[in-house]
Order: sequence, then C-alpha cells, then structure tokens
Amino acid sequence: MQWRLLVIDDDAAIARSIRRILEVDGYKIESADTGDRGIQLALQNRYDLLLLDLRLGAMDGLEVLRRVKEENPEQLVIMVTGFANVASAVEAMKRGAYDYIQKPFSADELKLAVEKALQTLALQREIEELRQRQMEKNKFDKIIGNSREIKKVLSLVRTFAQTDITVLIEGESGTGKELVAEYLHYLSPRYAKPFIALNCGAVAKNLIESELFGYEKGAFTGADRGGHIGFIERSDAGTLFLDEVAELSEEAQVKFLRVLERGDFYRVGGTKIIHVDLRVIAASNSSLEVAVEEGRFRRDLYYRLNVAHIELPALRERKGDVTQLARFFVDKFNRKLGRRIQGFTPAADDALMAYHWPGNVRELHNIIERVSLLSNNVVIDVSDLAIAKIVPKKDDGMTINLNIDLNKTPNAIREANYQLIQKILEITSGNKTRAARLLGIPRGTLRYHLARDSQIDLTKL
Repeated sequence: MQWRLLVIDDDAAIARSIRRILEVDGYKIESADTGDRGIQLALQNRYDLLLLDLRLGAMDGLEVLRRVKEENPEQLVIMVTGFANVASAVEAMKRGAYDYIQKPFSADELKLAVEKALQTLALQREIEELRQRQMEKNKFDKIIGNSREIKKVLSLVRTFAQTDITVLIEGESGTGKELVAEYLHYLSPRYAKPFIALNCGAVAKNLIESELFGYEKGAFTGADRGGHIGFIERSDAGTLFLDEVAELSEEAQVKFLRVLERGDFYRVGGTKIIHVDLRVIAASNSSLEVAVEEGRFRRDLYYRLNVAHIELPALRERKGDVTQLARFFVDKFNRKLGRRIQGFTPAADDALMAYHWPGNVRELHNIIERVSLLSNNVVIDVSDLAIAKIVPKKDDGMTINLNIDLNKTPNAIREANYQLIQKILEITSGNKTRAARLLGIPRGTLRYHLARDSQIDLTKL
C-alpha cells in the first residue's frame, strides 16, 4: 500500500526538501503553500498523514489543525516547527496533533517521525477492522446523520470511549440511547468483550435485584435450582448498559453503588464476594437530576453515574438528518423485505421534514418499515406516508367551520380566505409547507396571502 501525505508549508524550499526525502521511500506527496489551500485539500481528499507547518503567514498552523480536526477528528497530523515555537507545537498536540518535528531536521529524523506515525495509523486501522467485524457480527446499526447536533454527540462518544469512566446518556424515548451506548462500547478497548443491556423499566421492582446481581440456589421461593448469573456478572470484562436506570429499586440502588465504588457484590442469598471488572453506561429518558431532587433516586449514585454526560437531541432538533435516516432505513428494509424502493419524491421529503416526530428515530424507523411493506410504488410518495399518518389522507374528511357575518363583512371572499388560512395554520402548528399542501396550493401562493392578509398573527400559533 502506498501512503499518501500532504505537506502544508509556505516555504517552497522546505516543501521540496520533504518531498525529496520521502518520495525515495515510496510515499505519495502532495503540497499546499497556504493554510486555506491546505484545509481545502485535506477536506476534499483522504490523506494518511499531514505534515503541517506552524507558521503559514495569514493563517497559522493551529487554526488549520482546528479546522481539519473539526471535520475529521481522526486525521493524523505532525506539526513542523522552529525552535522558538516548541511551546506552540506542544499546544498543538494537546489539540489533537500526533507529534511534532523541529526545524532544522535531518532526513533520518523526518523519516523516523513519519514511520512512527504511520505505524500507529496501521495499528489503528487493524483494530478498526476488528471492531467493524465485531459490529457486523452483532448486527450493529450505524449512527446516521451529519447535523451539528449528532456530530457533537459522536465527538463526545469518541472521547469517552478511550477511558473506562462511567457515562450517563439522557434523551427522549426513541432517540437512540442504546445505540450510542453500544457504539461507545465498540470504540473502547472492551469492544471484543460482552455488551450486556438491561432495561430496568421492563423488570418488576421485586425482581430487579435478582436479575441484576443474580442469586444462589434456594435464595427465594421459585428460584432456579442451579441459581442464576445476573447481568453484572455476565458483563465482566465488558460493558453493562442500564437503560431507564431511574427505575432501579431503592435497595438495588444501594447495592449497585457498591459495584461502582468497589467492583464487587454478593448474589441474592449468597455469602461469597464476586469481583467484576466492567464499564457502566446508564441511560434515562427523563432528567435523572430531577429524580434526585424529587427523592426518587440516590444522590450519591447519581454522582457516580454522571461522571461523563451525553445529551441526545430529539429528532425534531436535528431535522437535517431526517431524510438521510429515512433513506438508510429504506435500504435496510429493501434487504430485509426483498423490496426495491429507490427513495422519496420531493413532496414526501417535505412531509418527512415537516413532521414533528414525537417518537424520534424509533418512530421514523417503524414508519419506514410499515411504508416499505405496504407501498406498491418504486418511489415513496406523500400518499404512502398517509398510511402512517405522517400526512392526512385526502379522504380523511377534515372539516373546517368558518364564521362570516355577510351583513358586517365588506369582502366575504377575502374574509373566508383569511379564516381558512388561519385555521389551517393552527392545525399545522404554523408549518407553512404542510399548510400549503392541505390547501392544495403552492407554498409561494400561501406566502402571498400571508403577506396580503397581514392580520394573520403567526406568533400566536
């Protein structure tokens, strides 16, 4: 394999020198003489390594590093610096640079720095391939989206994955808390070990301890003769994910605090201490801090769980990801159901974007599955989405009553027009795209009427 490098340096002599030294060993070298050009190339192409000068005239290397890392956090970068700028090079490493090399450097020093960085990259890619195989083996769904909100989440996941700190994930139901927890596990050094998930809200309060900690034979009436290994023990060396953690009973909270503090526990009915090495990720679809203030959750356990925190955005807060997610789910159900749906009409895209998504990504997933199963169209249209009530069917019989006093209204048609638009906007919560669709007029026509009938107060919708 031929390694591909980008040299970003405004000193043409230095760039030529680096090219001469490295091309002898088979590296493919490209160069940029300004920070802007370097950023453009780095974001348009895939380079194994950037050699980035700290001093670039109008834009310094730290700014280039920030911009590149913002878009591609995994990009490997070696800073090139003069003696007087070593402190800045160290600062660059704190911001994500892999290493730095100091001018003037010999050919051997440059080659050694590059070889070391690329060996690290090769090892990272090998580990990533193992992770990907493990994820495919366990049928892990990808986290889809390019919105700023989801990029922020993924950045936190990558940061937290490198340590064993406990993570608390909060977000509305259906936002993908378990998926994020699983991704955190696969990015961590524990990726080849078990990922065990327990929904605390799905287990009866009087059974949660025996499910979590396990029990010895004869521990209680109805216990299995051979005893039972609990979720904590099954997670040893791996990751334990506790969903709806606020539903833990008070007794279970006390015992689980010991697991977090000491790494050991007793099975129900047992006298032998069991030691475990596990990473804990907890999740809640409501504020755990509020549960603490209301006395429903232990404050000391909350602090132990909330070492690192991830807040998942609702789907309505990341509308830019809706159509991308919808297409991902269509591809998924094409494979699962043997369909050949090719996408969505523009009107269907508009309807997906206009919908509020109270059930978040889970609702979108389920709706696309239903539409994929029932639709006879090659391309999903608005009429298909009516099956899932994303948009009203044309024959739904929606009735709107208007109140017009002909004796007091000089222009009855304009008054009727005003009242109709007002009521439709109330129905659509001010969404003009859906309102225009319900009225059967172009969105531009609706905007014309809104501008003309300025008494329609959208702020009250």
